[in-house]
Amino acid sequence: MTSEENKHFLKSALDAILKKITGGINVFLFFILTAMGLILGVNIVMRFLFDNPIAWSNVVTRYAYIYIVLLGTAISYIEDSHAQIDFVYAAVPKKVQGVFDTIHYLCMMFLCGILVIFGTKHVITMWPVHSPVVKGLSIGVLYLSVPVSAAVILFFLIIKMLEVKFN
Repeated sequence: MTSEENKHFLKSALDAILKKITGGINVFLFFILTAMGLILGVNIVMRFLFDNPIAWSNVVTRYAYIYIVLLGTAISYIEDSHAQIDFVYAAVPKKVQGVFDTIHYLCMMFLCGILVIFGTKHVITMWPVHSPVVKGLSIGVLYLSVPVSAAVILFFLIIKMLEVKFN
């Protein structure tokens, strides 16, 4: 196999893995968004009709909302559906666009690497701490959303670096 064939094979394999990861994240997001809506709906009924709200509903929905935001941000970044201002990028030659892409990907990889490393350290530190309202729910679960979403973006950026062209 030539170098170009190896690169194409690697990119195809990584794309397939990324597709499975994003599919799994989308299913996970669907379920936690649905659960969050149901929990909040039941809590509203319990509060207004029976004057007896569910004590743990705010904690669980807050955790779910944080996962929805962070994993949703990763999916948005992967699908290139985030807001962009690209009038300068579109005006420069393809070679310069490749340089811009490389700088962008390297900066983002650095930031995601920091979030993965320090986020994981923080998760480990906070894992023994539990929510005062939901005794069995570790606060580390909440903080786990940061390194997970950063790792997904980092994986995507590695694939994007294989696509950068300077011609």
